[in-house]
Amino acid sequence: MYPSRTPLRLSLGLMLVLLCGCALTPSSPATADDQAPPEAAAPPAQAPTGTPQEEAQFHVMAGEMAAGRQQPALAAKELLRALDFAADPQVAAQATKQALLANDEELALQAARKWQAVEPNSLDAREVITRLALRSGLNDEAYTECASIVRDHPGGIDDGFHHVALLLQQEPAEAAAALALMDRLVAQYPKQAGAYQAQGLLALRYGKLDLAEHAAREAISLKPSKEASLLLVGVLVKKGDIGGADQIMDGVLKNNPDSGEARLGYARLLIESDQREHGREQLEKLLKDEPGNVDAHFNLGLLAVDDRKLDEAEAHFQIVAKTPERVGDAEYFLGRVAELRHQPKQALAHYEKVTNGQQGLDAAIRRAAMLAKLGKLEDARAVLEALREQFPPLADRFLMAEGEILLDAGAYDEALELYGDALKDEPEDTDLLYSRSLVYERMNRVGDSEADLRKILSKMPDDARALNALGYTLIVHTDRLDEADKLVSKALQLTPDDPAVIDSMGWLRFRQGRPQDALPLLQKAYSQFPDGEVAAHLGEVLWVLGSKEQAHQLLVQASKTDPDNSQLRDTLKRLGL
Repeated sequence: MYPSRTPLRLSLGLMLVLLCGCALTPSSPATADDQAPPEAAAPPAQAPTGTPQEEAQFHVMAGEMAAGRQQPALAAKELLRALDFAADPQVAAQATKQALLANDEELALQAARKWQAVEPNSLDAREVITRLALRSGLNDEAYTECASIVRDHPGGIDDGFHHVALLLQQEPAEAAAALALMDRLVAQYPKQAGAYQAQGLLALRYGKLDLAEHAAREAISLKPSKEASLLLVGVLVKKGDIGGADQIMDGVLKNNPDSGEARLGYARLLIESDQREHGREQLEKLLKDEPGNVDAHFNLGLLAVDDRKLDEAEAHFQIVAKTPERVGDAEYFLGRVAELRHQPKQALAHYEKVTNGQQGLDAAIRRAAMLAKLGKLEDARAVLEALREQFPPLADRFLMAEGEILLDAGAYDEALELYGDALKDEPEDTDLLYSRSLVYERMNRVGDSEADLRKILSKMPDDARALNALGYTLIVHTDRLDEADKLVSKALQLTPDDPAVIDSMGWLRFRQGRPQDALPLLQKAYSQFPDGEVAAHLGEVLWVLGSKEQAHQLLVQASKTDPDNSQLRDTLKRLGL
């Protein structure tokens, strides 16, 4: 089937730039009249001879002008020249920022070193040097900075280790070097519980579970604490040792009888680790102790939505809605419940109450979708157009949402026009090409759909989404089943747990005359994603294999859940149900 679709301190935006790993796009591009020549053609300005202060001011001004004209590399070089005449930490910090914006890590490291030279106790400078040194393979320099952070941290050695662990977690591409650095640090403090706890956090972040468990146990043996015990719980859950995790958790809760937050965190960890039922049990235990715990109700509501237990979900979210600061979250998911009940008018009413917060933009998109369901397609498009004007950086997201709404509404010509116009500006955009291929497929324009998907695969041959989509198109619309087999098999190899791909493989096996091989695949896909299209496939296979009563029950129930699904209707009609 087709698939649907504690911060560290860093001033001046340096951490954001480091995390992005690339230059930021200026919010106000220069006009044509303001465009400066390429930086390579613009050497640093020559200051007039004067006092050191005058020369420093000249280079600072030149640097600020370059920064204003979006020439960060030139700005960094001018600001660094200013430091030759006056030791100013703010200028050094700005030089570092501009070098990072220019994506010039060598220049940024040079600037950060000067920053540290003029402000030796700057934690921000140490952080930048650590991360850039790691990226450059300068592991000894990174170690020296981290050792200083541990030694000089205002919160003490344990806090220093925790700080370093959070810092090193931000460099996944340098995981091996980061772990080796932490090992060297821990060796300097063999009796420090906080050192092992930090090592455990870092090892857990990078999936080194045996090291993480060893470090957590060492921390507990040196100085038992709730934090170290919770770390060990997290490691054991990740290792699949739920019994061991329960045992440690029971000790935490016994020694901290008011630790509802700890039980809530444990429940979330279990759910994230696919231990859903055990996580649910922990949430229900929490509610027995704290009947009004809003977070427990909210998380139980989410589980109920996933399980399509809509009455149960509604009851939990209605309780959450009584807490003023959580109204937006509750109303959003009450809207989702109404959608799953195929009640667009009620869903719209809920979404209209979500005006800000984390769910605000999603609710606005869902409002548009509900308007379309109510036959108000132009109103829906107007909502999304207004969002594009209000939030230009998210315009692509709103355009894709509009295209999906048009597709669902059967407005294929309008959807093609929308994607076609967008592709004129970005002809290589894979998301646009993929979305347009969906429209072509729905219109039975198989050749056009295949052309868009082939274009994606020519650039990204391992794009599992495109592989699966093309394979499924060939399965449904052609007799090119051997070719489809190669495509879907590769997609399944790349994404073995994707129910959309598993469904495609199951339907392929059925089309190849192998219903016995298709059945377990479709059962697995449906258990993970109880979608109407998957139900139609599974029901037909059950019917062919002689389980007609089971097929009938499945298809009738699925059609009640998804009454607008044309494939379900066609399957029921074809089977005479």
